[in-house]
Amino acid sequence: MKLKKQFITGSISLILLAVLLLTVAVSVQAQENWEEIVAAAKEEGEVTIYSTTSRVYDAAELFEAEYGIQVDAHRLSEVELIERVRAESQTGQQNIDIVIIEDLTTMRELLIRPGYLVNYIPPEAKANIPEKYHEPLVLGYINRVYGYNTQVYYEEPIENIWQFTDPEWAGRFMIRDPQITGEHLNYFSEIVRRSDEMAASYEEFYGEPLEITEDNAGLEFIKRLAQNDPVVMDSDTRISEAVGTRGQEDPPLGFTYVYSKHRDIENKNLALDYMRNIEPNLGYYYGLYVQLAGEARNPNAAKVLANFLVGPEGFSPWADDIGVYSMNENVEFHPMDKPWGYWEERLWTYDPDFAAQQRGIITDVWQRSIQ
Repeated sequence: MKLKKQFITGSISLILLAVLLLTVAVSVQAQENWEEIVAAAKEEGEVTIYSTTSRVYDAAELFEAEYGIQVDAHRLSEVELIERVRAESQTGQQNIDIVIIEDLTTMRELLIRPGYLVNYIPPEAKANIPEKYHEPLVLGYINRVYGYNTQVYYEEPIENIWQFTDPEWAGRFMIRDPQITGEHLNYFSEIVRRSDEMAASYEEFYGEPLEITEDNAGLEFIKRLAQNDPVVMDSDTRISEAVGTRGQEDPPLGFTYVYSKHRDIENKNLALDYMRNIEPNLGYYYGLYVQLAGEARNPNAAKVLANFLVGPEGFSPWADDIGVYSMNENVEFHPMDKPWGYWEERLWTYDPDFAAQQRGIITDVWQRSIQ
């Protein structure tokens, strides 16, 4: 009983300490003098950023012109970025100051919880981005859609995502490799989480109950999808181009690719569109997040860059095209795109806690089922 009491007392003490530290951190940030931070950032004179999106280079140029602070920008794949941040942090060789990162599930488990990355809410976010997008700080959301070739198919060729598992479409659809695409695994976790909806969608479309050999309808879908000979690709660009290239007799479908690739339809002469009526969703969306390095060499420059990125000017390289959506109330959606509310209503996203629990199971089902 005494040991139990000591354990409980110790646990409460740790919780109180954690709350105290969080309160202090929030208080310190609230008391920051922004003019002093900007001045200190200019004294530092440089900042290093890793990003999963190449538009960071354009944003870096705008930032340099605005503040005179040199930006060393690196575009990396999501896997490369996570591995590099983790390796640098573990060896004490951290070169970065700030990141633009995706795959919230992995980022949180491997980088945020150990303290390698920390969240920061700059003045621009406090003023113009709703609080629900502050933790972690959202730069913007990206959507992935199911696509088809409009030269061959005058109407959407499928009505339900279960059709991707039908023999008719075996070997006739492309998917970005889930083993290098953490967001696909996160989306699969949502399919598992919504297994009841997946089963109902199957029964509504086929007119009979779903028979499963996996633990639930979501895993059954993932298994059947992998077994239906998908063409596994390494990039969204290659998928969108392969789907939309003109002159094909039997073009593949896209499961899924980033909608921003539709910006290339005119200059690449693609016959490409997304499926607007497919059930139970039009695809999924995921976040791009801004995080500071826990041991940033240039912490003030990192804060100023974070503030710049989530503002209208800093976000402009992304806002200039369709398919990336800022949560900043002063950033308008692209005139050739749908407003964010349209996409949010029709796309699925994921629960990072559930995704973390399910990732190993989903990966196992995919790997043992892929042909």
